Amino acid sequence: MVSQMLTISKFTIIESMRNRLLWLSLLMMIIGFVLVEFVGDLAITEHRATQLSVLAVFLRLSAVLLVALFVVSSSLRELQDKTLEIILAMAITRSTYYLGKLLGYLALSVLMAIAYAVLLLIYAPFEQVLIWALSLAFELSLVVALALVMMFTFKQTPAALTGVFIVYLAARIMAALSLMAQHPIVRDDSIGQKFMNVFIEMMTWILPDLSRFTQTEWLVYATADWQQLWPILIQSLIYLSLLSAIALFDFYRKNF
Repeated sequence: MVSQMLTISKFTIIESMRNRLLWLSLLMMIIGFVLVEFVGDLAITEHRATQLSVLAVFLRLSAVLLVALFVVSSSLRELQDKTLEIILAMAITRSTYYLGKLLGYLALSVLMAIAYAVLLLIYAPFEQVLIWALSLAFELSLVVALALVMMFTFKQTPAALTGVFIVYLAARIMAALSLMAQHPIVRDDSIGQKFMNVFIEMMTWILPDLSRFTQTEWLVYATADWQQLWPILIQSLIYLSLLSAIALFDFYRKNF
């Protein structure tokens, strides 16, 4: 089983090379470098802080976009051209196939986080960049698992990607929405407002708190600490296991 998983993950990485995923990552790094140098020339004050802020946000968003696009498109291509059926016709269980693909995608996420961290070393200290890169790898692992869930659910690229980005954005801003709901500028005790407050509070318990992940201020103000990675690691393990269980449940009940 382990050898089969490793083989599937190996071919997943090879497929990413053929699809020029790492070349696209390199292109994003070049675009980000040119962009921050241009922005730095325009900044009147806090030259380095402005560059770091723009570059960190650009790299994080591009990483999420590229990983989600590759996972969904690659998995759906195997489903639509019957490659998945051929693989499952062999002596390979569905859980082995899923875990092999997941392992390959996670390896690609780590490689992408490392590549982006190399660029950030030009502007930020090594330790801060290392913590940021580890957090980005954990964040991308959740994007990978979420993309696989959406792929098995919708089986169409636009719908799956829309689902990934909606959930990702909600997880990113839910902590801020919860804070705004708890401390409103104008107090409103209407039924509609109470419903929204309860709904937002419920969503904060369901969704991961991605506002803790890959924070730009770590690089700008050098506030990153190794202790901050513990809640990120715990959240990643919990939601990665939960999303994998959902994907496997959906995968096993489908007929091919």
